[in-house]
Amino acid sequence: MNHFFETGKKTRNKRRPGLVLRGLRMLVNLALILGLCAAVGFGALYLTVVERFEDGLSRTYPRLQQDSYVYDAAGERIGAFRAVESRQTVGMDGMGEHLPMAVVAVEDRRFYEHFGVDFEGLGRAAWTDLRAWEVQEGGSTISEQLMKNLFVDEDERLDVSFRRRFVQSTLAFSYERRHTKEEILTAYLNTVYYGDGAYGAERAAQRYFGKSAAETTLSEAAALAGFLHAPSTYTTWEGEPLVEQAAARRDRVLGLMREQGMISAPEYEEAVASTLEFAPDPPPEDPDFAPFLEKVRQELEEEVGPEAVRLGGLRVYTTVDPELQKAAVEESREVLTGEDDPSAAVATVEPQSGAIRALAGREGDFNLALHARRQPGSSFKPFVLAAALKKDISPETTYVSQDLNFSFQDEYYAVENYDSVERGPISIGEAMAESDNTVFVQLAADVGLENVARTARELGISTPVEAYPSTAIGGLGVGVSPLDMASAYSTFAGGGMQREPYSIGRVELADYGQTETTFERRADGRRVLTSNQAAIATSVLRGVVEDGTASMYHDLDEEIGRPSAGKTGTTDDFVDAWYVGYTPRLCTSVWVGYPEGRRSMVGVHGLEEPNGERLPMDIWSGYMARATEGDIALEFPEADTTDLTISYGG
Repeated sequence: MNHFFETGKKTRNKRRPGLVLRGLRMLVNLALILGLCAAVGFGALYLTVVERFEDGLSRTYPRLQQDSYVYDAAGERIGAFRAVESRQTVGMDGMGEHLPMAVVAVEDRRFYEHFGVDFEGLGRAAWTDLRAWEVQEGGSTISEQLMKNLFVDEDERLDVSFRRRFVQSTLAFSYERRHTKEEILTAYLNTVYYGDGAYGAERAAQRYFGKSAAETTLSEAAALAGFLHAPSTYTTWEGEPLVEQAAARRDRVLGLMREQGMISAPEYEEAVASTLEFAPDPPPEDPDFAPFLEKVRQELEEEVGPEAVRLGGLRVYTTVDPELQKAAVEESREVLTGEDDPSAAVATVEPQSGAIRALAGREGDFNLALHARRQPGSSFKPFVLAAALKKDISPETTYVSQDLNFSFQDEYYAVENYDSVERGPISIGEAMAESDNTVFVQLAADVGLENVARTARELGISTPVEAYPSTAIGGLGVGVSPLDMASAYSTFAGGGMQREPYSIGRVELADYGQTETTFERRADGRRVLTSNQAAIATSVLRGVVEDGTASMYHDLDEEIGRPSAGKTGTTDDFVDAWYVGYTPRLCTSVWVGYPEGRRSMVGVHGLEEPNGERLPMDIWSGYMARATEGDIALEFPEADTTDLTISYGG
């Protein structure tokens, strides 16, 4: 019995080590399983994060918002379309010698040694976090900061949770596998905010020092690098740099560069001793170009798309002649000098191309040259003439100038001439020179009101033109813009070819120092009139200048030094006054009136009849004399009316 109990006891003692080993194996297996699960979980999360941002991770450089710049016909900059993040990207060769080194020194000294995540720095940060049991230290590399700027929503960037750190590190590790260190640093330097509204190194260098990043000195580059950790610390609320604080931070960066062997002691001493000279604020954009720039932006969105305009980086080469633009603004101010004077709008189009050479006229935020829709009055009559010429009706055809009373579509019309003058039998050409209303209403009826409306649209009027008797003398439902009128008359000057007016010749995308053309204007046009029909219309409008309403107060041929053709226009109660005229090379429309609506101009400058022959022609004459100065005085083409029908109309 004792033997039995001894044997059993010995057996139990022998089995204890087996149980311990089995337990250890179970713990190890459990740890392996848990580790495997964790690895699988982290791996799945890694793949999920990478897959979500695949497109952005694979792109050589991120597509960043940038400013776009606008240039005149001579290639001089006249304006900018600022992005929400004001920036101009450049390649590494555009960063200069010192700035990349300075940023690495202060932001990530182990940048060239790690693979996106600095485990040494991360370990220090993690130990601090664990002791505090919360995320306190950043430990972020340049690559991680870049990932945060590119892929983390702005309102989440201050979140320093473990989850956000994992996502950021995951993206940085994946990004480093796909990109060189130079590409990463280039992207980072173009992405980060340097304060005072400046994003990216190039825009920051321009803002603070008035030069490109490539031109910055060692001292200036160190200052820019120093701004990165707290951009708002080194400028006032008004955006003025705080020189002492900036210099102290610069010195700290220079010290780090010297410690890391990036610069020598003499270079350090020289840079520390230099004075930081900040550039003054740049002058504001020239307001004289504002109406034209609005047209450019509108056209830019049509040609390259709103998203491309929003992202920016565009170099927009336009058609505007800066001397003509300035002349249009100055001549308008010269004529309309009084405090209560009306406003003016001027639009100039080159007939041979459709290029807009000047677009002036603005009241507050309202672009008068582009968006004002005003009644054209008698300046619409040449479109009735054009419709008649398409029907082979000669301008020598005779009508009786007399008061008209008739019904049209159940409406009663009474048409008379200015001051109720009845001229009796008169040719179409003479009626144009005298601006006879009754003749052109009769002519429009004979040609067909639908034909008149269609011809006006074909010539270049973009607003609705309805087929009513009043249309013949400029009584439109919506009205026309000064640019439309310049475009339509350009068809006469351009030999019968209608060319849509445009402001942009070429658009380039400048991104990280590389430039590509994204849009280029191709010459086009559509024939609306034969060249002879256009020449005949011009000969009739020459009569207006030589012997008609345009000759009452001006001798335009003498004043501008070359032949021109055109037509005056005045609306009821002298609310709107027009003169639209052209030489063989330039077509200009001038509108004068009050922007706020149907307000009469009677009494302006003491004029009882402020019509198209007065204020608009005063502006047109002075402006076109300057616009055509130095040009060859070309003659208009000869007109041949032998094949047209001469009759007694009405």
